[in-house]
Amino acid sequence: MEAQQNIASLFVGSFTHSLDAKRRMIFPSAWRNLAGGSNQLFAFPHPEEKCLYLYTAAEMMRRIDELRNSGSIDAGDQQAIRSITAGAELLTWDAQGRIRIGENLLAHIEVKEQLVLVGALTRIELWSAENFDLALPQESSAAENVFFGGY
Repeated sequence: MEAQQNIASLFVGSFTHSLDAKRRMIFPSAWRNLAGGSNQLFAFPHPEEKCLYLYTAAEMMRRIDELRNSGSIDAGDQQAIRSITAGAELLTWDAQGRIRIGENLLAHIEVKEQLVLVGALTRIELWSAENFDLALPQESSAAENVFFGGY
């Protein structure tokens, strides 16, 4: 059982939800179970795409440990970290699985009414329905090898 606790949660699939009058969305129950004992997600606006990267608390701690173990962090690295985290938010869901996302993050993804949550293995991507188009395939031999290659 302990070995299973070291395995990262893997998010796959996609869900489309509307924002309610209070600008909340439903976080899928299947993914709530993958988040472990925490009802928290860390949301980061992507610097080049009109999407948010969402990480569970466990994945965020794994990434921080990786950063700590990478060696010395210089002033430029500290400024980059500061810049990235300044625009981030800690999101929590209530007993009904509703998450309120701040207006600055909703503005970043240019959402009108509908959101698309996409499982991207160790993270979740959050897009406005208007900016997400699953019909535009990208070719990647590395991705194809991981998912469709041999054993």
